Amino acid sequence: MGEVVVSSSSEEEGMVAEFETEKDIGSSEVVRWEEFLPRMVLSVLLVEADDSTRQIIAALLRKCSYRVAAVPDGLMAWETLKDGHHNIDLILTDVELPSISGYALLTLVMEHDVYKNIPVIMMSSHDSISMVLKCLLKGAADFLIKPVRKNELRNLWLHVWKRQNVCFTFKLVLFIFLGLFSSI
Repeated sequence: MGEVVVSSSSEEEGMVAEFETEKDIGSSEVVRWEEFLPRMVLSVLLVEADDSTRQIIAALLRKCSYRVAAVPDGLMAWETLKDGHHNIDLILTDVELPSISGYALLTLVMEHDVYKNIPVIMMSSHDSISMVLKCLLKGAADFLIKPVRKNELRNLWLHVWKRQNVCFTFKLVLFIFLGLFSSI
């Protein structure tokens, strides 16, 4: 049987898995975990009131290979979602925003039939445990403390993947369950 060694050599290279196979004892092959994932570009709706912070986070998201639609307030975010042109996969929003707060935007998204399956990640420079819990209980997929780091942004795709798989699994179980009872 082969041995697997997982290591992270540098920030740019990412995670590397080395496989040692029975055929080639002593030789190792470097395989990147990204090679096992389907190639797809996710669209992130970034909602941040501060211009410079919005530009920095948008640039970091683009470096992580996300498509970014960036807006300065909750009202523009809601309009961007409703127009449907950006095909948003994930929302990254600050809690404190003008016009419609991030929490109000989260509430709108979670109560909407179509948008409620879009993961919403909240962020704030204040790490108040009550705010974090309030957002998570309302349906936020995660809560990031500013300043956000590139490695946190790099892994945002996991929230989309988890949400899609949970929805698929639920639908599959429901289909099987209803199928069993309809045949009785």
